[in-house]
Amino acid sequence: MNRRDLLLHKMGIIQWELVRPDVLKGAVNIPISENIKLVVISDSPIDRQNPFLQDILRSAELNDADCLLTDFAHASHLNIQHSLQYWILSENKEKIARTLPLCKQAEKIWQSADLSQLKNNAKFKRALWKQICAI
Repeated sequence: MNRRDLLLHKMGIIQWELVRPDVLKGAVNIPISENIKLVVISDSPIDRQNPFLQDILRSAELNDADCLLTDFAHASHLNIQHSLQYWILSENKEKIARTLPLCKQAEKIWQSADLSQLKNNAKFKRALWKQICAI
């Protein structure tokens, strides 16, 4: 016992030992369930009820329960064990380059501008539609 442990013991303070210390050291492992078919990675928060997002999901024959919305910071922590699609919403080429290797088990990877830009730009919509329809 070191001095600190002895002092704590004399004060009646119980010390706990972590069973899984890696949990507090930043090791994050977010398991993704089998029902997820699309992971959407975006900098800006996306409202699940956004009508434009719902239209895109319907056009890709997906529903809200098939979709996981996350940001670039959490994308590296996803534990994916099944095949799915990714949609990266960003025009930042560096972020995209860092994120593409993280897209594990990817069937397809769609890339577009963020939803607010995409919603108001026919050229961006056409480009996304081509990616969705590509076999």
